[in-house]
Amino acid sequence: MSDLHSLASPSPTDRPGPRLAPAVPARGAGRSSRWRPDEEKPSWQRLWLALILIVALLALGGAGLFVWGWLRSLEPSPNASLPTPAVATLRVARAAPYAGLTFQVTDAQYATAFSDDPIRPGPAQVRLHLHVINTSNTQVSVIYYEAARLLVPGQKPIAPSNVNLAVALGPGKSADGWLDFPVPQGTRLETLKLQLGSTTLNESLVVIPFSGPFNPASYSGKIYPQNLTIFYTYNAQPGLYLTYHLVSVERQFAYSGWGQVKAGQQYYIFNFRVDNPNGVAVNPGPGFDYLRLVLDGNVRAPLDSTLPTGFKPGAHQVGGRVMFSAPAGLHSLTLRFLYQYGQGGNDYSVQL
Repeated sequence: MSDLHSLASPSPTDRPGPRLAPAVPARGAGRSSRWRPDEEKPSWQRLWLALILIVALLALGGAGLFVWGWLRSLEPSPNASLPTPAVATLRVARAAPYAGLTFQVTDAQYATAFSDDPIRPGPAQVRLHLHVINTSNTQVSVIYYEAARLLVPGQKPIAPSNVNLAVALGPGKSADGWLDFPVPQGTRLETLKLQLGSTTLNESLVVIPFSGPFNPASYSGKIYPQNLTIFYTYNAQPGLYLTYHLVSVERQFAYSGWGQVKAGQQYYIFNFRVDNPNGVAVNPGPGFDYLRLVLDGNVRAPLDSTLPTGFKPGAHQVGGRVMFSAPAGLHSLTLRFLYQYGQGGNDYSVQL
């Protein structure tokens, strides 16, 4: 009976009427209090993260400032004084003429570098201090990169690496300056020589050694006084003549307007005083037309002449010169006055 009653009695879920939802446990009941990712972070954790971020930024900034300061310390300060290289000096005080100027090598210096010369193509440098004088009546210009060479034993002639010397020098003026040359390390100053003259232009060279024998007179010109009178007949007007007094002959290595003479040559300058004893003007023309230098049968025309083309009536002691180029060291010259009309002329011997 009891079993039948239990089967006939409805279960609570089978009973008629509204059904009740199962009970939901209270929030947080029956589970752990650990934080899950989908839940909002506690405020104290956000604070710690912010502090860590700030500390990291400060550390990076400090490291950047340290590196920046270290890099700046590697840059040389513009006002910092660098150690001055040791400089060896040799007193030279030797002079010689070149291209119408007188060059005196005051002294020579050797150093690994000179503070006022940033151009340093070699392991060491030699600086030559020069005093240059122009005793002529014309301006003279010298291109030192072309004309100056330092002679070092066992080396080819060395061109300047830097020049601090006036290129052009006016008449009667002087200048001081220096030339720098790159040299091998350990170069000895007393073994050096300064060479002046352009090999490109085939100029006659001047060499000044810094020690040992030296004869500057071998590069200097010389004047030879003369006492030759020449009566030059002016054929265009019969009976008229001019009197040429040869007062001197110069033998030079340089001439105004022509510069340094070619290698193996010298300039020969004939200085005249001319009289016109006639009562009328006599016009023989420029000296280029009627004056010649005769060398072993070869006839050379003048390179320059300052003789007037004409002479006024009664002119007296009118000066002028005629310049030729000829082999160096001649002591006997033949000067020819050409006839104004026709072939040939009169020859006059001149001894130096």
